[in-house]
Amino acid sequence: MASCSPEVLPFQLPFHGYVETTVQALRLIYAAHQSLIPRTTRRLNDLERRSLIKSGAVFIFGVEESGIQRWTDGLLWSPSRIAGNFLVYQGMNERGRRRGDSRTHNGDSSGSFPLVNSCALLTPGSSPYIDDQNTFKPNALIKKTITVTVNASELHLVSYYGSEDIKSGKLKKLSSRPDIMSLYMPPDIFDLNNLRVVPQVEMGPDGRPRLV
Repeated sequence: MASCSPEVLPFQLPFHGYVETTVQALRLIYAAHQSLIPRTTRRLNDLERRSLIKSGAVFIFGVEESGIQRWTDGLLWSPSRIAGNFLVYQGMNERGRRRGDSRTHNGDSSGSFPLVNSCALLTPGSSPYIDDQNTFKPNALIKKTITVTVNASELHLVSYYGSEDIKSGKLKKLSSRPDIMSLYMPPDIFDLNNLRVVPQVEMGPDGRPRLV
């Protein structure tokens, strides 16, 4: 007898690699907005969380389309830190979480939007956390998030990476995707005023404005 349960389609990541800059994040978000790469349109199930949430994983979703009010991954994270236009979290050991400490978050709350944690300002490229083996996992996974308004709709990008994978060059860069890099991205499609550090707009060699 055929099952009446709805079919769950295999999950596709829009990109696997390291999202370094705001403009790279905007390119990925715009490519997802244009359906060049897949958007996350539903919650991940437990099996998908365990198999997909690893260094290099990137997810892009809109709340209305996906129904995801809070991004959940089931992992334990530090409080957020600001790095340019991103919020950054580091994976924590369960033993490093003090009872009643509201500054640590599990995967059911740390990725909620809007994110309103008390944040310390970081310079780009600096380490967001002090190496504490009693608190953070060795070679801990790091989560990096950004929210951008595109054509009046908010899209959220959540990326995961390991610092050692970046140092070793294991993770691909966005330049490895010429289809995304060559896609013209009109600056006026974004509400850039909501960003802490607003990218500059300059005229490209083709006479069209571009974000840099």
